[in-house]
Amino acid sequence: MNNSMVVIVLSLDKPWNLEEELLYWTSLLEEHIKTLQIDERDLAKMRQNVVDLFSSYKSPENKDEKEEEKKNKEEEDEVILPVPEGALVNNLGIPIMVVLSKVDCMSVLQKENDFSEEHFEYIQWHLRKSCLSFGAGLLYCSPRENSNTRLLLDYMSHVFYNLKLKTEPQVIDRDAIFVPIGWDNLSKISLVSEGFVQFSQLKPFAEQIAPLPDIRQKRVMKGEDDQLFLTRMQAVLVEKQKSGSPATTHKVLEGEAKGSTKTPPPADGVLANFFNSLLTKKPGSGPTSPNHSPSPPPTQGTLVPPKKALAPQLSAPQQREEHEKKALASTRSNPEAPEEKPEAQKEKPAAVKTTTKLAAAPAAAPAAVGREKSPTKTPSKMPVKKAGAAAATGMKKPAPKRGLPQPRK
Repeated sequence: MNNSMVVIVLSLDKPWNLEEELLYWTSLLEEHIKTLQIDERDLAKMRQNVVDLFSSYKSPENKDEKEEEKKNKEEEDEVILPVPEGALVNNLGIPIMVVLSKVDCMSVLQKENDFSEEHFEYIQWHLRKSCLSFGAGLLYCSPRENSNTRLLLDYMSHVFYNLKLKTEPQVIDRDAIFVPIGWDNLSKISLVSEGFVQFSQLKPFAEQIAPLPDIRQKRVMKGEDDQLFLTRMQAVLVEKQKSGSPATTHKVLEGEAKGSTKTPPPADGVLANFFNSLLTKKPGSGPTSPNHSPSPPPTQGTLVPPKKALAPQLSAPQQREEHEKKALASTRSNPEAPEEKPEAQKEKPAAVKTTTKLAAAPAAAPAAVGREKSPTKTPSKMPVKKAGAAAATGMKKPAPKRGLPQPRK
C-alpha cells in the first residue's frame, strides 16, 4: 500500500451521475482499507506520506542546470508548508487521481441536453472541490481523441519515481483540465464560481445537473391480468345485451316473418356466398362470376388443349353438299332460274355431255331434275345459257316431246 496509487475513472456521457459514482468509489476504497487491518502506526505513516506529497508540490519551471542545482540545495533547508484549508479532510493514506473520461461528449450534451458553458464550469467546480477534500488530483481525458492519455502516464511516473514533470496545471481549456495533487486550494476554486448565474453553490449537485426527459424513450405497457380482463369484457357484453342490441335482431326477424319490412342482406353475407360458391364449384363447370380469377399458366410437360374456333370448319365434301342443298332450295322456289354450280365442280370435264343433254331437254326437265338429286351431276366449264338468252340469239327453242301415238285397233 505504501507504493500504490488509486485511479478513479468517471464518465462524462452521463454527468448527472458523477457525484454518486465518486462517493461510491471513495466509500468502497475506505471500507477496503479497513478490511486490510493495517497497523495504526503504518496507517499514520501512509497518511503522512500523502500530506508530504500534497505539500511538496511545486509547478515546473524552465531554468538552467545551475539554477536547478541551487534550487535543490535551498529545498533541503526549506520547511514544508502546512496543508491549506479544506484539503485532505478525508485522508485515506493513499494517493488518489480522479480521471474524467469521454470529455468529447460535451458537444453531444450541448445538442441533446441543452448544456451550456456554465454547466461544464459548475461540473469542474464541484469535482475540484470534492477532490480537494480527499487530497486527489483531477485530469480530463478522451481516449477517442487521444487527449491527455500520455499525461496521465507521465504524472504517475512522477509520483512513483519522482521524475520531473514538465506539464503545468491547466484549468482554462474545458476539455483538457489538469489539476495535480497539491496545486489546488479553495481560493483558486472560488474563481470558477464567480461567474455562476444559473447555478447555486448551496443547492445539491443532483438537483442542478439533471437529465432532460427522453421523449424518444418507449413507454412500457403493463399487461392486464387475464381474469380481470375477462370479467370486464363479460360486464361489457351484459351491458350491450341490456342496451337493446338483441331486441333489434328480434325485431328484424319478426319483420321478415310478417313481410312488412325487408332488410337488404349485408355485404358480408354476399361475400360469404360468393366464396362458398367458389369452394363448392365443380371442377368441370365454368366460372360463376365475371370476376373469376384466371387459370394458372400450364407448366412444362403438360398438354394444352387447342382453343375452340368461333365457327366449325367444314371439309370440302361437306361444303359441296351444303352448296347443293342451297341450290336445290333456290330451284324449288324459282324453277326457271338456273342452278348455281360450285367452283369445285367446274374442274371436272367428264360431266360436259350430261350437262348439254340436260340443257337440250324440254322445260319440264329442270324441275324433274331438281326433284331427283343425281350424285354424278357436275357442271361443265362453259356456263349454260338461259332460255331467254337462246331466244335472243335466234336459236329455236326445242319443242317439247309429244306422247307416242297410240296403236290403231
